[in-house]
Amino acid sequence: MPDAGARLWASWSPYWDLDSTVLVEKSPPNLTKMRYFQEIFPKSRFIVVTRHPVVQALAVRKWATRTRGRFTYGFPRLVEHWVHAHDVFAEDALHIENLLVLRYEHLMREPARELGRVAEFLDIELDAAAVDAVDAGRSNRYAELWRTGGRGQLAGRVRSHVGNLGSRRGTPRADLLRDVTDAALLPRYRNVVNEHLGDRIRAHGYDLSTLDEAAPWAPVVHGSPAILTADTR
Repeated sequence: MPDAGARLWASWSPYWDLDSTVLVEKSPPNLTKMRYFQEIFPKSRFIVVTRHPVVQALAVRKWATRTRGRFTYGFPRLVEHWVHAHDVFAEDALHIENLLVLRYEHLMREPARELGRVAEFLDIELDAAAVDAVDAGRSNRYAELWRTGGRGQLAGRVRSHVGNLGSRRGTPRADLLRDVTDAALLPRYRNVVNEHLGDRIRAHGYDLSTLDEAAPWAPVVHGSPAILTADTR
């Protein structure tokens, strides 16, 4: 559609301060639409932050359906969704002219360096407060959940629930249900994810045994990392 760019600009503009130097559109589905956006907005710059697929799945499952991971049942489908989306992105990345890819794990460990890369890529200056705002331990609870299979969380949740019986501020039943199903299903799903998705996850630079580590980014084409001339630190 010849007017696609103008129509998108009109729909996004009410949510932007049009006097700003940089305008950001950060909807998650953009990961697989960058070639299209580059076509209709040729001067766009794209920044992608990748996060370990297991941590990402645990973080977003509250928005999943009941049978697709919200209460653990079907959790591998959430991980598989990450892998498929990043497979698409990795091949598209070979065609994107202005692209910077950050690892979430590297950003947490060295925020000054990684945010410096963002500033250099966008040719802007970032406020020093941006570095201080990074919460380096944000993924710790997800790593612990994956490591223990949810057993520790369940014990704590049961104690809290029993202690609050009769109180209007008691633990929500949905949270208790999720922790029960985590303890029952996550140990088995760890094996399922490793068996069916482990190789594809490793091809993207992540490992299922260490959720806070990531290899330098490189696009993956047909299961193997491709060579890219862009900065992949």
